[in-house]
Amino acid sequence: MDILKNMTKVLKALADENRIKILYLLNEKKDLCVCEIREIIGLSQPTISSHLKLLENSGLVTYRKDGKWVNYSINPVLDKRISQMLNNVFSIIEFDEIVKKDRITVNEINRKNLCKS
Repeated sequence: MDILKNMTKVLKALADENRIKILYLLNEKKDLCVCEIREIIGLSQPTISSHLKLLENSGLVTYRKDGKWVNYSINPVLDKRISQMLNNVFSIIEFDEIVKKDRITVNEINRKNLCKS
């Protein structure tokens, strides 16, 4: 994929506040499943899954299966410039009141109590 098309996919993925919040949460916790993200952000499971699929298609997020869970994380092999751009976005939004609350929640969440399926 050429650089311009890849950058366009990344920027489109970042053009939604919920996807930015998901990325921020993944940056904080490293691995999250859909039910954890749903609990923090408060969107439905299908909506979270749709956002994660778009983030995955943009190359920003990867997933791995671990027993009954599918763990999502920020792609560890992101282009260094895209990774820096994400870090810049995170440093801008970290002072938002909702983001502050979500940061506390993501570090307190217990998946075993949340994910019953």
